[in-house]
Amino acid sequence: MNPLQDLKDIHPPSTIESWPPAYGWWLLGIFSIIGVSFMIMWFLRARNKSLAKRQALKSLQQIDASNSDSVSQLNQLLKRVAMTYFPNHNVRELHGPQWTNFIVNTLPKNKIKDFSDSFESMQQMLYRAQTSENASFARYYKLVETWIKYALPPRKKVIQQLEQNNA
Repeated sequence: MNPLQDLKDIHPPSTIESWPPAYGWWLLGIFSIIGVSFMIMWFLRARNKSLAKRQALKSLQQIDASNSDSVSQLNQLLKRVAMTYFPNHNVRELHGPQWTNFIVNTLPKNKIKDFSDSFESMQQMLYRAQTSENASFARYYKLVETWIKYALPPRKKVIQQLEQNNA
C-alpha cells in the first residue's frame, strides 16, 4: 500500500477580496480628504487675503509719471490699500508725520532703511506746485511698490505693535 494514495489534492486558497478595505485604509482615506480640504481652505483664504494687494499693484502700474498729480495718486493708492488692511487704525485721518510713522512702522525692519526720508520728501511734494514732469516719480513709485509688496498683508506682530503704539 502506497501512503501517498491517501493524500488529497492540493486546494488553492480562496481569493482574497479587495472590498471592503481594511480599517487602516479607511482611516488613511479620511485623513487624506481632511488634509486636502484644509489645504484648499488655506489656499483660498490666503488668496482672498492678498486680493487687495494684487489689485493695488495693478493700480500702481496704471499711474502715469507724466500726469501732474502722479505723486498725489501714489499717496491716494497708499491710503486706500492701508484702509483696506488696517480698518481699525483710522488711516483716513493720518497725515504728515503720523502718516509717515504709520507707513514706516508697518514695514519689515530690513526695508526701513532710507524709506522714511524718501517718503517724507514724497509727502512734501504733495504740497508743492504741480509740474508736468516729476523728476523723482520713479523713486516715489519704487517706495510705494516696496511698501505694498513687503508690508501687506500685515503680520499679526505688526498689528499688535500698532495697537500698542495707539493705546
